[in-house]
Amino acid sequence: MKKLDLFIPSERDTQIPVSITEAEGKGGLLILVHGFKAERNENGRFSDVAEFASEHGLYSIRMDLPGNGESKEPFENYSLESCLQDVENCYRYMKDHYEIDENLLFLLGYSMGGRIISLFWERHPEFRHLIFWAGCNRKYTAEDRFLEQDLGKLKEEGDRQGICTFYDIFTGEMNRMSPQFVHDLLEKDALNCLKDFPGKALILQGDRDQTIEVENGQWIYDSLFSAQERRLVMIHGADHGFGLWDGRTEDNEKLLKITNGFIEECIRFHQCSLLKTEKQ
Repeated sequence: MKKLDLFIPSERDTQIPVSITEAEGKGGLLILVHGFKAERNENGRFSDVAEFASEHGLYSIRMDLPGNGESKEPFENYSLESCLQDVENCYRYMKDHYEIDENLLFLLGYSMGGRIISLFWERHPEFRHLIFWAGCNRKYTAEDRFLEQDLGKLKEEGDRQGICTFYDIFTGEMNRMSPQFVHDLLEKDALNCLKDFPGKALILQGDRDQTIEVENGQWIYDSLFSAQERRLVMIHGADHGFGLWDGRTEDNEKLLKITNGFIEECIRFHQCSLLKTEKQ
């Protein structure tokens, strides 16, 4: 198993920090997208999933989105559209540099990453496997709040000044935010875009999540009504951090075990389908 840390050019003439975990020969692809104000390893959990995926024949790539992790960009470059551009560039890089099996394409998104992979799937329906960790996919209006912030006021401030100020409840810091992020949050529907998804989806949600509504898990599940298979797993007692914030290691263990089990199951199903085709 070979791991690479490198930089990929962005559409903004900046550099995207990425980590790639290779597989051997032709293999599937897993793209992992972190949450809002997070980083590409998600405290080691994305690394763990990437290693498991590699052992089962999947290449993987994860990136620091604008203003997050090791990104040298200011956070004000962060919007759903800029994130989608970066995921697009990472996908293109993997197809250009590795022999990818397009029948085994996976997207995994954590929190806001869940919203991003939904919108990315709408542009790339060849991905037939979706994994959501506490996906933040709800539909927002200007009357709603996002992480305790009044979206209407943020939109008004951004439209008036060309920038808005966002209070980060995780760090207690004030951040300059692009009004594009607010517009994207209000205008890009991350639930309706899933209605035609035909593949397999796994949704993991903690039933004590107080960062996003617990109902997000059900909303995602309901939107995937065309899926070949959809699975919603509520982890009892887990908050948005799945054990990271409150020391409940059992929540993290469940998160990884169920995720890895789903990946392995999908790969085995694909392999069995190939064997049946060959026998015919």
